[in-house]
Amino acid sequence: MSNFSEQEKRTILHLLTMIMEADSVIHPKEVEYIKSVMKNFGLSSAEFDHMDMLDFAVLKKEYSMMNKEKQDFANDIFLNMAKIDGNIHCNERNIINSLQLT
Repeated sequence: MSNFSEQEKRTILHLLTMIMEADSVIHPKEVEYIKSVMKNFGLSSAEFDHMDMLDFAVLKKEYSMMNKEKQDFANDIFLNMAKIDGNIHCNERNIINSLQLT
């Protein structure tokens, strides 16, 4: 995961947070999953806590600027987040699907 720039890592984490919060229920497995992604990205919780939350349109634009390989990898992360609690909510699916419409 080191081939992602710092900005790309933050974009992915923000999108993961949006997916996690999309169904209005934050499951403990979702929290653990985002922590594991942060660890793999070499980011601490403190760094993430101090990042400004970005608008979805900005995040979508940043996502669209990633190459296909990075987008595919990010999509796997997004889908894992959506299904980790055992149910892919329609709001989670909508966020993921809207990223594909770039």
